[in-house]
Amino acid sequence: MNRLITERSEYLRAHAHQPVDWYPWGEEAFARAWQEQKPLIISIGYSSCHWCHVMSRESFEDKEVARLMNQYFICIKVDREERPDVDQVYMDAILLMGRSGGWPLNCFALPDGRPFYAVTYLPKKEWINLLRHIAKLYAEKQDEVHQMAQRVVEAIQKMDESLLKSRPLTLSPVQVNWHEIIQKLLQDIDWVWGGEWSQMKFPMPSRWIFALRAGILLEKPELVRAVHLTLQKMAMGGIFDPIDGGFMRYTTDRFWRVPHFEKMLCDNGLLLALYSEAYRHQPNRLYQQVIEKTAAFLLEKMRLPTGLFSASFSAESEGEEGLYYTWTYEELENILTDPQAKRIFFAAHGVFPEGNWEKGRNILYRTKDNEAIAQEMGLPQEAVENLLEEAYKNLAAVRGKRPSPPRDEAAIIAWNAYAVIGLIEAYRALGRIEYLAAARSAIHALLEDNLTHLHRIQKEKAWYGEAFAEDYAAFALALIHLYTVTGTESYLLQAAQLMERSLELFYDEKEGLFYFTAQALRGFIGRRKDIFDTSTPSSNSLFSEVLWWLSRYFHRMDYREKVHLILSRLEGRMRESPTLASFFLRVALLEHKAPFSVIYRGSDISPLWKRYEPAIGWVAFISQEETAIPACTSYAASAPPKWFLCTYGACLPPVETIDQLWDVLEREKARLASN
Repeated sequence: MNRLITERSEYLRAHAHQPVDWYPWGEEAFARAWQEQKPLIISIGYSSCHWCHVMSRESFEDKEVARLMNQYFICIKVDREERPDVDQVYMDAILLMGRSGGWPLNCFALPDGRPFYAVTYLPKKEWINLLRHIAKLYAEKQDEVHQMAQRVVEAIQKMDESLLKSRPLTLSPVQVNWHEIIQKLLQDIDWVWGGEWSQMKFPMPSRWIFALRAGILLEKPELVRAVHLTLQKMAMGGIFDPIDGGFMRYTTDRFWRVPHFEKMLCDNGLLLALYSEAYRHQPNRLYQQVIEKTAAFLLEKMRLPTGLFSASFSAESEGEEGLYYTWTYEELENILTDPQAKRIFFAAHGVFPEGNWEKGRNILYRTKDNEAIAQEMGLPQEAVENLLEEAYKNLAAVRGKRPSPPRDEAAIIAWNAYAVIGLIEAYRALGRIEYLAAARSAIHALLEDNLTHLHRIQKEKAWYGEAFAEDYAAFALALIHLYTVTGTESYLLQAAQLMERSLELFYDEKEGLFYFTAQALRGFIGRRKDIFDTSTPSSNSLFSEVLWWLSRYFHRMDYREKVHLILSRLEGRMRESPTLASFFLRVALLEHKAPFSVIYRGSDISPLWKRYEPAIGWVAFISQEETAIPACTSYAASAPPKWFLCTYGACLPPVETIDQLWDVLEREKARLASN
């Protein structure tokens, strides 16, 4: 047993009984490394990561490997969900070394933490060889190792600086070259299978939400077509679970068929929001099913007794990846006893007697849609759908008897905020009150933490760990979204409170951007700023949207200037790498291409969401005669229901019905287009 036994992280505790003398991240490990002048192994992973489990079994549980690690190194285990700040530094290090990133991430570092070499998963034999090589190198060429580490640290520092344009002398709305950005986005689209052109595919929901809005507002139908192609292919791929609902992390193939099977809360919250927006733009039964099943997965499989949501489900069960989710042909034959349902199921899915994956097992992905099967078999499409759903229920009953993949019980603030936003968007799309109720329940559980000093994780009903910028920003954004559908002003006021606290904790006045941490990560690298949008938005992009919304509600010109400054610093990144700046571009769209706002005075704003209108940048909901929101004070006394359409700071006379509002909007669009 090692020191990880007292940690709260399930991932860390899973390594507590290994023969490796693991330390958690902290001064005790660094002090011992410094005292004994040994290099560090900093091994980073998370509980649902398949290859983390594989390397753990192959190497970290092996006595020979442990003997080498304990003899020559001080070994630190890090849960990236608890410490994304640590993960960020060492992930940047491996990328700067010219290697692919991923988890487990194993970094060799000097006793002060400066990295000099890094790898991801290695089989046991290769890991042993590397341990011996690094130990020999450190013993015989320590000066050279120190120089390697210093070069890596300097490269990380220069990388941070190189990503940003210099601070402008005067502040004004950033000028965006939309044509160049759209052309770059269109260049890497896989027009056959959707997504980016790649042999491995990640969903990247921020990219596709921006692409949908940009395609409409900039009148680029090919961009809209790319969004819907991608969403259709993902929904029919093995990345989506048609039985329990929810999406896997990513696929290892171009066709969205062969996933790594972990299910993450952050991915599913953001994808629920994406499909909900897409459904509002182009309602169809496929998107509706994805929304319903993904929401059901969140509510039935991931929700904790507190109302919050757990972090993830592991890729593994019974020590084998994908075992819970995949099927032998014989299993399917025996479970599906209705002849017609069986015929339709096998026609719909690419399953084979020899299996379509490893060890003769089948991943469920669609090779034909319901319409094609209905035409082929001469059945109504509704009948095909009903028979398939009945088949999924039968499979669910059998799957439910299998040992489930372990669930990470940690409730992470930022990821819960993404789930709240996804549920609110699903409520807008389908009007299901249970989605809104679940979103409110999660928000109220988050509000139990002290807003002036958030903790990142709740586990066993106790909060712990310092929250990071992404936690504050995502939480504030979720509160704003919840206000727009409920009219509960306390949510908006709490978002404003979080924003003010975030400025105190994270804002760099000199650079005009937000640090990721409230304090420095030891001494060797300083405080970092995360600006890349990856599978989740960066904290700076989240803050830019929060500031944009709050500047409108509270008439805060200083907030607007901060948005202008953030976007101006990122102008080059948006132009050169739009996929990695998609959330910033979403804010730029609000700034430049969404000139309308709606102020509603009444009790039921839901008719507004029946129509998808990205040209409406922000919405205010006044549910009572008095308001604490400066943008709403002139309208609260109006007899409900009243709809006010505003553009460029001026509001038109109110109308009483939603149809009248749409008529006014169309006239204003025509007027602006003619000017």
